[in-house]
Amino acid sequence: MSGSGNFGTVGTLLLALSACQTPVGLHDGLPPESELLSGKAIFGEEVSSSELPDLDIVATSDAMRAFVADVRDVPNEAIRFDRLLDRMRAGGYVPSGYDPYVNLTAREAFAEKRGNCLSYTNLFIALARETGLDARYQVVDVPPDYDSINDMVVLIRHVNARVEHIPGRGAVSVEFSGEYASGIHDRRVVDDRFALGLHYNNLAFSGDRAANDRSAFVYLRKAIEQAPEHPDFWTNLGVLYARGGHFEQAIASYRRALGRDSNHRGAIRGLANAYGALGKAATAQFYQRRMAHSRTRDAYAYYTLARRAYLAEAPGESLELVSRAIRLHRRDHRFHLLAGELHTRLGDTVAANESFKRAGQVARSNASRTRHRLERHYPRATVYSLHHL
Repeated sequence: MSGSGNFGTVGTLLLALSACQTPVGLHDGLPPESELLSGKAIFGEEVSSSELPDLDIVATSDAMRAFVADVRDVPNEAIRFDRLLDRMRAGGYVPSGYDPYVNLTAREAFAEKRGNCLSYTNLFIALARETGLDARYQVVDVPPDYDSINDMVVLIRHVNARVEHIPGRGAVSVEFSGEYASGIHDRRVVDDRFALGLHYNNLAFSGDRAANDRSAFVYLRKAIEQAPEHPDFWTNLGVLYARGGHFEQAIASYRRALGRDSNHRGAIRGLANAYGALGKAATAQFYQRRMAHSRTRDAYAYYTLARRAYLAEAPGESLELVSRAIRLHRRDHRFHLLAGELHTRLGDTVAANESFKRAGQVARSNASRTRHRLERHYPRATVYSLHHL
C-alpha cells in the first residue's frame, strides 16, 4: 500500500466532508505558488528540487532484463503474461516481505524482495513492459484504512497494476495483496507521473519520520511537480509550513488542496488550526464547524480512534467508539469484527457472536453488491494474484 496523509496531524485524517463555500477567495492576499515551492520561509533560502536526484521508478537493471529474457521471446501475449507471473512467483516475488512504509523503485524491489504495494507494482510494471506487455498503474478504491505513527494519523491508499489487451481476457489486474485479490473494488488507471508523485510523497513521509525536514520538503516539491492536481501533496506541504510556524504559507498550501478537493478533511483541519494560530477567530471557527460536522457523521474517524484504544488495551473505550462508528455506518464489516473482538475480551460471548455474525453478513453483502457493479463497468476485467497462482 501507499501511505498518504499529512505530517503531524503522511498525518491528518483524509476523510470526505460535506461541501460548503469557503468564506474568502481561494488565494486572496496569500503567498503565490512559486514562494510555496521555494521553501524559503522554512530554510531561509530557496530549495531546489534538484537537491535530491530524480527517480525512475520503473527503470530496469541488467539482472532484471536477464530475469525475463526468455519470457520476452514468447509470441503469444496471454502465454507471455502467465509466464511472467510464474517467473515472479518462482523467483520469490510474492510479497512476503510486505511493509507499507518501505518505498522502493522497481530495481530496489527486485534486489530486496520487499516493499509496499507501490514498490511491488513498480517492479511488476517494469518487468511487464520489458516483455512488451502494456502495463499501467491503478488506484484501487478500497475501504479507508488508517495507521497511527508518531502521533500522526496516516491514510493508507492502495495501488496495483493493470495489463491491457491480453488475448481472450481483455484488461486484467495484477494484485500483490491477498486482502484485495477478490477484485471487488472499483479502480482507475493513473499515469506514470501520478504514480511517481505518490512515490515521492511516500519518501517525503519517510524523511519526516526521520526528522529530516529538508528532505521531506524536497520530495514533496517533486511530488507536486509530478501531480499538482493531487490535494494530499499540497496538504502535506501545508503541514510542513505550519509546523515551523509559517502559517500564511500553510494556509496558502491548504487552500490549494481545497481548490482540488473542496471536501479534503486534512486541508480543512489545517486551515482551522492555522487561522486559530494567527488569531483569526471567525475564520478558524468556520473551519472548526466543518470539522465538527464531519466528525459527528464520519464513522471512520471513530473506527480509527477505536483501533487505537484497542491497541492501548482500553477495550471499554474502544467498544464505545466502534459502536458510534456502527451507528453512523453499518456497511463496513471491519467495524463489526472489532466489536466482536471487544465483546469477547469483555466476556460477553452472546454479543460477540452477534457481532461476528453481522460482520459475515455485511462482508458477503458488500462483495455481492460491489462485484455486480464491477461486472457492469468492467465486464472483462480479471484480477490475478501471485498469492493464488
